[in-house]
Amino acid sequence: SADEFVVGVLGDLHIDPRKMEDYETGKSHFMPIFEEAKEKHGNVAIVSLGDLGESKNCDHNPESDSELFAGTSMCHEMAAGFLGSMGVPYDVVGGNHDLEGLDEFETDKENLEVYLKAHGKETPQFCRQIADKTLLVGMG
Repeated sequence: SADEFVVGVLGDLHIDPRKMEDYETGKSHFMPIFEEAKEKHGNVAIVSLGDLGESKNCDHNPESDSELFAGTSMCHEMAAGFLGSMGVPYDVVGGNHDLEGLDEFETDKENLEVYLKAHGKETPQFCRQIADKTLLVGMG
């Protein structure tokens, strides 16, 4: 019915590109729930509670052995790919590590622009109607 919905809430993914098999295992637990809900009523979404990338070096940049992965362009692209691969709309509430691209960006503003672009967002906050009389609201 119009008032049924499923929201997958994912907290602190801390994606590490060296351990993606672990994330795929976690995803496999969510996918049957999402697929059933899509068939039943279609009111399905994901909200990630930020801290998308691991806040340490993950051997992702051969030119630096100290660059944090969290907040980098690669981090946001990888997180967007992972969240988007679940086949349902997703939103992100930015966490304290999501603008840590300290070695890549001169300013938080530049880092935020990459974050927003990677996740297809216009603003750090969001408001999405998920079902009849039901809003998801996130403040970034």
